[in-house]
Amino acid sequence: MIVRLDYTASPYLDINTISVIGSFNDYREDRGLMRKSGNVWSAEVSLSPGEHYYKFLINHEIKLNDPMANLYLPNESDELWSTIIINDLDQRLYNNEQYTVHIESYAVSGMITPAPISNDKKGFHLSSDKMVVVRLGFTNLSGLHAVTALWFDARGVLHDAAENMLCADEGSPDKPVFIWFWLPLNDAQRDYPEGVWTIKLFLDGSYVLEDQVTITNAIAFFHRTGV
Repeated sequence: MIVRLDYTASPYLDINTISVIGSFNDYREDRGLMRKSGNVWSAEVSLSPGEHYYKFLINHEIKLNDPMANLYLPNESDELWSTIIINDLDQRLYNNEQYTVHIESYAVSGMITPAPISNDKKGFHLSSDKMVVVRLGFTNLSGLHAVTALWFDARGVLHDAAENMLCADEGSPDKPVFIWFWLPLNDAQRDYPEGVWTIKLFLDGSYVLEDQVTITNAIAFFHRTGV
């Protein structure tokens, strides 16, 4: 069965190349190159009956799920992937359940803590701070979701990317579910250019929030933007 996959570009992420990587092409970037028409990147893939996992690989280094996927499932490593299921009649099966998620809270601090954070930390000092921590709280949560954090340094270069799988707490379904992303500031093997760093957050491959922090050896300030 031939399936067309599309990824719509946004002004929040500069894209030079995209490939679709999945179980159907051995997760090889060179076998899934996508072509751009307007602001949409597209590729057609041939799928046999079975479950097929895939993601979009952007600029050779950023993996994001397909925001338009009908289903997300974890693989054997508990990484959440966009999923297409083809039955023995060469028909695509669709998930009829509507999953929900709401971002209730967002905060930046210098530590990993479930306690309420009244004020975002306004700047980080390489000489005294050990990490930059972003905490997100979610409510109205059902199904499985992937949250991706991209850290860009003061030069605009991608410093790190991380993904967390998000699911409801079955024991306390009405309580917020928190996840954390952190940027260590004391890795002797990494460079930390001083200036304004940017974090971009994606939910199931869709951009949801952008924030900026100042990392310096001097007195710093904090600036934040969001949509």
